[in-house]
Amino acid sequence: MTQSYLQIMIECLEKKLEVLDKVSELDKKQLKIALAQPMDLEAFDQTMDEKGELIEELNKLDEGFSETYERVRDEVQAEPEKYRDVVKRLQDLVREAVDKGVSIEAQEKRNKAAMEAAIGMKRREINEKKVTASAASRYYKITSRINNIDPQLMDKKK
Repeated sequence: MTQSYLQIMIECLEKKLEVLDKVSELDKKQLKIALAQPMDLEAFDQTMDEKGELIEELNKLDEGFSETYERVRDEVQAEPEKYRDVVKRLQDLVREAVDKGVSIEAQEKRNKAAMEAAIGMKRREINEKKVTASAASRYYKITSRINNIDPQLMDKKK
């Protein structure tokens, strides 16, 4: 029975690695979207939704792994020699998952910086448009006053 639980744990970690690969690909896609000008917000939102679903799946896999581990922990610790190969395989998979997680975290930081830069650029663009609109408005106000002659300046004797 313990052997089948350990096999389930291995399959769970292998599935987690697949999901982490998908998250990594979405991170790369997000970076391309963030760096593109003009930025496609719909595509960015879509990748965020996809990543959200994958993260939920990762959380379920982690939860299942932990529950399964709790069932076999005592027996595996009691007879480590019996399960040495399987435990070694599990350790390798966990190490690989942690490495991918660190890589994804670094990619997320790069994505955040790219998004902040894109947002900053948009803000500057919006501010420039506001300044231009304000200057145009002032210009039209001033030019409209030139054409209007105040009544007090007119000669009232006639």
